[in-house]
Amino acid sequence: MTEVPSVKRLVMFRHGVAYVERSGAADGDFEMSFKRDEMNDVLKSLSVWVASGDGRVGAVGFEAPDDPREALRDRNLLLEPGQVAQGLLTALCGRSVVIQCGDDEVRGEVIGIEQTPGGESAPRRQLVLRTGDGSVGLVDLATARSLQLSESPSRADLDFLIDRSRAASTGTSRSVSVQLAGRADDLRVAYVIPAPVWRVSYRLAVEADEAVLMAWAIVHNPVDENLDEIQLTLTTGQPVSFVIDLYEAKRVQRTKVEETSRAAAAPTQFERAPRRRATPKAGAPPPAPGAAAPYPAALPPAAPQPMPAYGMADAMAAGMGSAGEDLSAGVERGELFEYQLSMPVSLKRGGSAMVPLATAKPKARKERIWRDGSGPNPDLVLTFDNDTELVLEEGPLVVYDEGSYAGEAMVPYSARGAQVRLAFAKDLAVRCRHDTSHHSEMAGVRLGDKVLAEEHLDTCVHKLRADSDHGDDVEVVFELRKTPGRSIDNDGPKPIEETASYWRFQVTVPAHGTGQLEVSEIWRRSQRVQYSTLSASQLKAWLDRRHLDEHAYKALSGVLQAWEQAAKLDSERAMFEQIKQAAFDKQSKLSEQLAVLRDSGDEGKLRLRYVRELGDEQTKVNDCEDKIRRLYDEATEQRAEAERRLAKLTGG
Repeated sequence: MTEVPSVKRLVMFRHGVAYVERSGAADGDFEMSFKRDEMNDVLKSLSVWVASGDGRVGAVGFEAPDDPREALRDRNLLLEPGQVAQGLLTALCGRSVVIQCGDDEVRGEVIGIEQTPGGESAPRRQLVLRTGDGSVGLVDLATARSLQLSESPSRADLDFLIDRSRAASTGTSRSVSVQLAGRADDLRVAYVIPAPVWRVSYRLAVEADEAVLMAWAIVHNPVDENLDEIQLTLTTGQPVSFVIDLYEAKRVQRTKVEETSRAAAAPTQFERAPRRRATPKAGAPPPAPGAAAPYPAALPPAAPQPMPAYGMADAMAAGMGSAGEDLSAGVERGELFEYQLSMPVSLKRGGSAMVPLATAKPKARKERIWRDGSGPNPDLVLTFDNDTELVLEEGPLVVYDEGSYAGEAMVPYSARGAQVRLAFAKDLAVRCRHDTSHHSEMAGVRLGDKVLAEEHLDTCVHKLRADSDHGDDVEVVFELRKTPGRSIDNDGPKPIEETASYWRFQVTVPAHGTGQLEVSEIWRRSQRVQYSTLSASQLKAWLDRRHLDEHAYKALSGVLQAWEQAAKLDSERAMFEQIKQAAFDKQSKLSEQLAVLRDSGDEGKLRLRYVRELGDEQTKVNDCEDKIRRLYDEATEQRAEAERRLAKLTGG
C-alpha cells in the first residue's frame, strides 16, 4: 500500500470537533487508522477526491466494529500464547494438510495431537493424520518444518486469523482503506473527528491612555500523529453538530410469515366435454420491431466509466486583514468567524500548544461601576469598543496596569463593534450604598363595563451614595436593575446609559468626600373594584379628590340607590318567605291532628276548630305569595334600573 497523505490543514471548532484535510501524491491503495470513538464522525464526513492526476477513487473499506478476539473465538481461532501451533492444528481437525519433515512430505487429514510424557525431557507431541483409506500416520512435530493448507476454507480461516489478530493488536484503533486506481499527483482526504475545543487566553496591558490587547489560542493535537508545519484555522461560532451511530450495523425487525397449512387434497374429477374437430394452429407472428423477446438475451457488460473527480471549494479566501501584528487573518465565513494563523504550526503527537492569535490596541477607559448586592465597593472596569476587526471569543484575561499585575476578568463573546466591559478588581477606597423609599397615591378612576378600576401612581425613590478616600475626584456609575412596566421620572436625573437589564447613573464624588443622587422610579398600577362593592362614602371621597366629576358621581349614586332599594325589597321578601314557611309548618301539624280525630262528640268540635285554623293559615299563605311576587318584581325592576343607568354612564 502507498503511504497515506499527510495532514496539511486543520480547522478547530469550539463545539468539540476538528476538520482535518490531508493532501499529497498517492499511487495505489492506502490505509488510515482511527480510534473506535472517531469512526462515527469519520463515516459521516469522510470525503476523498483527486485534485490533480489520473487516479480514480474506489470503495472505502473499514474494519467491523466487533471485538476481534470475540470474532476469533466464534471461529475457534483464538490461539493462546505459547500454544499457537497446537491451537492452530486443533482448529484444523478434519482438514487436509501437507507437512514438510526434512526432505519428506506427509499428506493427510488432521485427526488431532497426541502428547506423551517425556520423563525428564519435554513432552513429545505427535500429529495424528489419516494418510489414506484405513491408514493413520504419526508425525513428530519436533521434526516438522512447515505446514501447507490444502483446502480453500482452511486458507480462508488463516487469512481471517491474520486479519483479526492484527486488528486485536491495534487495541481501539480501526483501519480505513481507500482504493485508488492509478496515480494521483494531488489526492485530498477530508473528514471531521472529535477534538478538544480550542480556547483563548488574553492579556491586557494598560499604560497611561494606551492599551494593548493580546490573544493566545490554546490548542490540542486531535490526531494520533505528529503534525508538522500545518495550516491552522480556529473558528468561532457554534455550527450544529451531533453524533449518529453509523459504525454499528443496524438491523430491522422483520415480520414473521407462517406458511399456510395444507391438508392432503383428493383428486379433482372433471366432466367430459363433447369432442370438437381440431383447428389448424396458426404460426406465431414475428415480434414487432422494437418489441422485447420472450426471454431476453444476456446483455453485454457495460464498459466501466471513470469515476468523476469531485471538486471541493478552495481552503479559504484571502484574509480580510489583521489587527495589530500580522499573527492571524480574521475571515468572516458565513455566520462563523475564522482566525487563520499566518505562520505554520507544528504539534507533537498527543501534545498541545499556546499559539499567538492576535494583538490589538483598543481605546480603553477605566470606570468604577457599582451594582446593589455586589458588596460596598465598586468594580474597577476597563471599557472599550471592539473595533479590532476581530471576533473576541470567551476566555480569561489578565490585566497589567502600569507594568504590574492588576487583576483578572472574563472576556465575553464579543462581535465586532460590540462594547466590552471587563471588571478586574474592587476599589476599596470607595464605599457605596443604596436606600429606597416607596409611596403610592391614587391617580384616578376608570369606569368599565363590568368593573371599575382605581388607578394608582407608585413611586420608588432610590437614594444612591458614594464615599471616597481618594485624593482626587472620582466618577462612580450606579447600576439600577430594570423592572418591567417601570420608568424613570423625567423630572429627575437622567441615566447616562441604558442596557437590557439596567439603568446607569453617574455620580461625581469629590476627594475625601461624598457624592449623592436621588432617582425616582415610577409606574402605574390598576386595582379592579366591583361596582356592587362601592359605598356612598367612597363615591363622595372620589368626588372630593376630583377623581370623579359631578355627572359621574350623580349617576353612580343613582346606581347605588337602586341597588340599595333592591336589597331592601329582597330583605322584606325574605321576611314574607319565613312567614309563608311558618304557615306551611302549622298546616302540616293541623293536618296530622285532623287525620286522627273523629267527626262526633268533643273530637268533632275540636275537629271543626282545626278546620277553621287550617283555612286561616291558607289565607295567610296566599297573602304571602302575593307579596313575595310583588317584592320580587319590584327588586328586579330596581336592579334593571341600576344596570340601565350604569350602561348609560359607561357606554356599555
